[in-house]
Amino acid sequence: MGYTELVTGLTAGGVLPARWVPAFTELPRAGFLPGTLWERPSPGMAWERVERSAAPGRWQALADSPDPVIIQLDDGEDSGPGQLSSSQSAPRAVAEMLAALDLEPGMKVCEAGTGTGWTAALMEHLTGDGQVTTIEVDPRLALQAKISLHAAGHHPHVVTGDARAGHPGRAPFDRFISTVAVRRIPPAWIAQTPGGVVVTPFHTPLAGYGLLRLTVAADGRSASGAFVGRVAFMWMRAERPALWPGITGAPRARAAVIDPESVAGDIGAQFAIGLRLPDVAQRWAFDAGERYETLRVRVWDEAGSRAVAFCNGPRTVYEAGARSLWREIEDAHAWWTGTGRPVCEDFRLTVDAEGVHHVWSTTEPDRTWTLTDPVTPAPGLSAS
Repeated sequence: MGYTELVTGLTAGGVLPARWVPAFTELPRAGFLPGTLWERPSPGMAWERVERSAAPGRWQALADSPDPVIIQLDDGEDSGPGQLSSSQSAPRAVAEMLAALDLEPGMKVCEAGTGTGWTAALMEHLTGDGQVTTIEVDPRLALQAKISLHAAGHHPHVVTGDARAGHPGRAPFDRFISTVAVRRIPPAWIAQTPGGVVVTPFHTPLAGYGLLRLTVAADGRSASGAFVGRVAFMWMRAERPALWPGITGAPRARAAVIDPESVAGDIGAQFAIGLRLPDVAQRWAFDAGERYETLRVRVWDEAGSRAVAFCNGPRTVYEAGARSLWREIEDAHAWWTGTGRPVCEDFRLTVDAEGVHHVWSTTEPDRTWTLTDPVTPAPGLSAS
């Protein structure tokens, strides 16, 4: 499938609103991608460079695919372990986000996460020249995006810095969009978009999907809204979850009350439990060469507690650290099943000027809870 057919399909399927079709048609994603892309031939294999100069057909196939395109590993460091650090999102995900943004000509919009610059170009095509501000933390990506944008005839205000601070010098905005996933809404985004709309991927370490749309109060001191879709994006660098911790004391063994696969294999459970336990991460592990009986769920928090729950046989759980993480998982799972198994789109969220987040489900509207660990202050910005 080529890019033109992809846009036609998104339009016919109702994903891409009609007012966005000219921008998507005139600004193909390939025009903003760097000469080096990354591809993993199959799961578990190392990432391979795909150079446009050496393999133009393979490069073009990636550029025109309906999938996300990886443009950077390890924050651009050559000696890293091969962790994804930047991508150009799938056209469908971009279309869903822009539809939720409800952007109109003449509106001022700020974007967190410039990446390749493609989304900024799409937005400026609709809003008009000078209406888009876009912020990128990586100076190399910001420079490359600026070059690509200018080559395409678009000149949004490109800023290098931490997007959590927004851009007070260009505020107020009518819309604020993030193309990187966050765990908390930075207060600056709310303050700088009074009476407007904020759209962002809002993930937890337990569940890496969820598109949040917030309507901001006229005074810019609070916002509220709902999860309106399921999109997976790269983490904002400052919000990346902690990695699997080292051993933190002797493990405590017991039998799991629930089948670990009921968490590891159910994205609805993961999303709900992630909102109840917002500092807990998980990975469903089955190492190559092992027997199927070793299938297990690993969960851990950012303070070093961890647990391993085996999915087969006696379903043994091993916990270590200050918290009994798997027991907390089981308690949250019992709450989720008891309240009607709400899915992503059933959840609502409010955030105030201090960054305090309250969450609830439409299946249990009278019971709210507060997400812990508000966003830390962000450093300033520099123009590029």
